[in-house]
Amino acid sequence: MSPASFKAKDGLTFEVVGREVAGRALDPTGEQGRPARFLLGVPAVLLLLVLLVPTGWTVVWALNGDPVLLGNFLTVITDDGALAAARNSVLWVGIALIVVALGYGIAVASRLVRGPWRVLLYFLILPFGVSALVSGAIARMIFDPAPERGMASALFGADVVWLGPGLIWIVLALSFAWTWLGFVVVLFRAGLDTRAAGPGLFGHPKLPRPGPVTSIVVLTVLVAAIRVFDLVLIAAPGSIQDDVDVVGLHWWRMTTRSADTGGPAALAVLLFIIVGLLSLAGMRRRTTQPDRPTPGPAENGAAAPDRKPAKRRALSWLIGLGLAVLFLLPLVVLLGTALHEPRTAGSAGWWGLSGLGPGSFAEVSASWLWPAVLGSVFLAGLATALVVAAAVPAAYLLTWGGLPGWLSRGLTLLLVVLAVAPVQMYAGPLGDLFGQLGLAGARAPLALVHAAAGLPFATLVLRTAFQAAPPDLSGTRRPALDAMWRGRYRRALIAVVVLEFVLVWNDFIVGFLISGPGSTPLNLLLWGEARQFGISAGTVAAGAVVASVIPVALLLVTWPKVISGLTGGATE
Repeated sequence: MSPASFKAKDGLTFEVVGREVAGRALDPTGEQGRPARFLLGVPAVLLLLVLLVPTGWTVVWALNGDPVLLGNFLTVITDDGALAAARNSVLWVGIALIVVALGYGIAVASRLVRGPWRVLLYFLILPFGVSALVSGAIARMIFDPAPERGMASALFGADVVWLGPGLIWIVLALSFAWTWLGFVVVLFRAGLDTRAAGPGLFGHPKLPRPGPVTSIVVLTVLVAAIRVFDLVLIAAPGSIQDDVDVVGLHWWRMTTRSADTGGPAALAVLLFIIVGLLSLAGMRRRTTQPDRPTPGPAENGAAAPDRKPAKRRALSWLIGLGLAVLFLLPLVVLLGTALHEPRTAGSAGWWGLSGLGPGSFAEVSASWLWPAVLGSVFLAGLATALVVAAAVPAAYLLTWGGLPGWLSRGLTLLLVVLAVAPVQMYAGPLGDLFGQLGLAGARAPLALVHAAAGLPFATLVLRTAFQAAPPDLSGTRRPALDAMWRGRYRRALIAVVVLEFVLVWNDFIVGFLISGPGSTPLNLLLWGEARQFGISAGTVAAGAVVASVIPVALLLVTWPKVISGLTGGATE
């Protein structure tokens, strides 16, 4: 290199001669750090073994039939009950896709009428903090066949049996949509706000592409539909449970009726194959690069005046207010029922003024409520901490670890498949292990299972956010690993923390199938109260209100950052 001269004010001249640096600085994710970088994935591998080992054992059970390999599968596919449950589970996948499509349509429409939708989005996200068990309990309250208790029966007459054959599917679909539609709308709206200019979906210019957030939305709602269990268990009366049976419930009934492990294992494997193929098909068109915002009038100069006709603005307000009422009404029903004395809540509608009082809250508070709340806080908190500790280095390795392309793609596909894996794929062996080791009812081992189940999705979320992050001043997207905890990617971490905590808090199926009622998380105890729904509506509602306060409040406080983290807006 040529020397550089600098002349000071006193006349002295300094000459600096540069030279090439010999060698390269050690990069733990580069060539010199190739062996060390794999250590980043060790926590995730150890945690995933909690799923992979029992999943492999379930496959062994399924293949150990008479004849070997096919015997158990032949038994399942010739069982009328199992086939009916499988058809219903596929129907739930269809319901999930309808919710996704409807949410996309609402998100597109919301961009045309921006005014009321900014407030409406917060109303839409409220039900996402409510568990499926609570959603099913609310459905029972609204569609109770007795006109003096059920609002729908009071409006449409007792001749319309909402909780009977046929119409029960409408009730279940509405309950599922109420829980998940707001989540879909808010995320799609955030994705559309950062969409790239270009052709829309199916080449239609009025159907803009939501971008990478689509994979997160589809995967999340699909997992919820696949795992549907508690909603059906509590919303459908016992007399029609067989009509709405799903694979998850049918699997549970098979395990309680017989000691045979082959049949339930084969049923779980078949369900796993179906949902795995569906998830992989949905991820094939996944976009990994962030969309560029489409500049609007305000970005090209002065803010453009609102030229929407008055009628259009009025219609937008009416639509927004209508959706707000529809999404708030179930919560009003829940709170109104909880504010009645237990005897009144079980015999009269929530809208009545007689029998108001704190008796329902007092009854559950004096028995099981607060120990269950503390247990759920411990369970969700520990599981969330384990997920974050394993997912951050794993996502870092997948994104910036310099892995071969084929290996990175293969690991990502594995995570996708594990993210949608039915609980039944690992519940059987883990339930047996918990029983043999005396761990039934223990919260710490159950938190480990929750963490393993949540790790694949959390890693995918973080990887998407890392890929979407813009380059820094040095032109690179890759930060130091310790920076993941401090600043640039904090919003992605917040998204993972909030979603994992809420999902574990609201879980029923994992704790019920693996650890049993002795683990006493909040939703398990609510289910115990709801089994005598006619006489315990007040205490169920009171417990459900308390159970929903923490996750709903957490979502409202953090939701803007959660949206930013999920849609790739990782920088602050």
